[in-house]
This record gives sequence, C-alpha cells and structure tokens, in this order.
Amino acid sequence: MRNALRIFLVAAVAATPTWAGITFTQVTKSEGGRGEGAGDSVAKIWAEGGQAKLEWDESNNPIFTKGTYMLVNEKGEMIFVNTEKRTYSKFDLASMTESMEQMMGAANKLGFKMEVENPKVEKVLEEPGGEILGYPTTHYRWHTTYTMVMHLIPPMPDRRSESDSVEDVWTTTAIQLPSATTKAFTGIGGGPTMKELRKLMDAAKAKMTGFPLKSVTVSTGSHGRGSHTMTTEVKDLKKTDIPASTFAIPADYTETDMMQPQRGPAMPKLNQD
Repeated sequence: MRNALRIFLVAAVAATPTWAGITFTQVTKSEGGRGEGAGDSVAKIWAEGGQAKLEWDESNNPIFTKGTYMLVNEKGEMIFVNTEKRTYSKFDLASMTESMEQMMGAANKLGFKMEVENPKVEKVLEEPGGEILGYPTTHYRWHTTYTMVMHLIPPMPDRRSESDSVEDVWTTTAIQLPSATTKAFTGIGGGPTMKELRKLMDAAKAKMTGFPLKSVTVSTGSHGRGSHTMTTEVKDLKKTDIPASTFAIPADYTETDMMQPQRGPAMPKLNQD
C-alpha cells in the first residue's frame, strides 16, 4: 500500500512542457498474500505545470476514500480535501514523520523496538522497454532484501521477518516531472524504522529518469511464503485544457489538522436528574 501511495502521488504531478494540461487514470491492484486487495484503487489525475489534482474514484485505503482528493501547488505543497466532511488539511510529510518518530521513541522506552537489518538494494536491469500508451519507455528492475527485527520485552524472543522483493518500472522521458513538486513527496513510502532502507533505495534509483507509466512489485516473505504482487498502471492519458478551478479549494470548506484526532459524538451525562 505504501508503494501504491508513493506512485499515486508522484503520478499526480506529471506534466509536459509542451502541453497545456494532461489527464489520466491511475489503477493499482494488489494480489496474493495477506494484503491482497488492500492497496486496490482507481484515481483520476489532472496536471498542468506545477499544479495537480488526484481524486480517488475507488479505494480500499481508510484515509484516501472515494471522493477525497489531493491538490498540489507550484511550491510542491500538498492539500488533502475531504468532500464528504467539506474540509481540507495540509498534508505535511515532515510533521507526520516527526509524530511517527515520537511514537516509536515512546515504544522504545517500553522495550519495544523495530530495526532493519542487512538492507540491500540493487539495480539488476536497465533496457529499452518498448512502447506504452504510444510512448517509448525504459525498463528498470531493482532487487531489494532486508530483515525486519522486532525487539520485544524480555523474556519474549525477538521476531524476525525476511523480505525479498523485485520491482519493475517502465518510465518515459516524454513526460517531465516538476522538480519542486517531486521533492514534496520524497520518502512518502517510508516510516522512521525504514530510513536506512529508504536511503539505499533513493541512492539506487537516483539515475532513473522519466515518468512511471507502469510498475510491478513482487514481494516474498519469510521462507518464500506470502508472495504479494502490486501493479500500478497509467491509463487513458490524454492532452486537455484544464480549468483553473480544478486546482482550487471550495470557498465554503473548513481547514482542519490531519494530525489531530477527530472528535466523535459527546458522551451523555448520566448523573443528571
């Protein structure tokens, strides 16, 4: 699901220097293993220059539900909009990461700790990938392995989980990504316990060029069990004129804070006469 989310957001900022605007549909499907279907989603993307809008038509993610959407401005800032609640919130990756680190720090004090051991990311393939949607592509492949270790409170033994994944990506340089907006999404797929692995992945992919039209990631858990495949594809890509209102927040929407818990209905006062 993290990969799906990362490719969604990168795809949302796609634009070309010669087109007024583009629209396309992003389809993600997850198959096999415990996470089968959890990452499935369909999103419609509008992009022009450094602005973009990504709206989920279908989603199994409890946050990015049907009808919610993400806006990106020229500075690479992201705004999450909830049409049902008529609210909008800043999607601040730095604050989210800081909050996660604080939670992990509190868990560490109790004796729980998660670590990534022996992470390794290798590029094993770079070749012409043929045409997708009429665009020439380059096909990249990476092989990633690591061990996730959960340290529990003694005398409970540590829990170890081996991970092995192969990721294939087809990109095209015919569609460019605004660099300022791309920076806003750096590290969106990784949490505090994955920093070392994320650095290796970023370094391994530093020379990958172009906009991803398709990606397929096959992951295998311990002892070869629980194979899981995540496929993300761009469809219905076309040139179009996009109204400026597409990237505007409705005037009657209320700003909220995604980091604050939402209040439910008040508890009844049972001691009243």
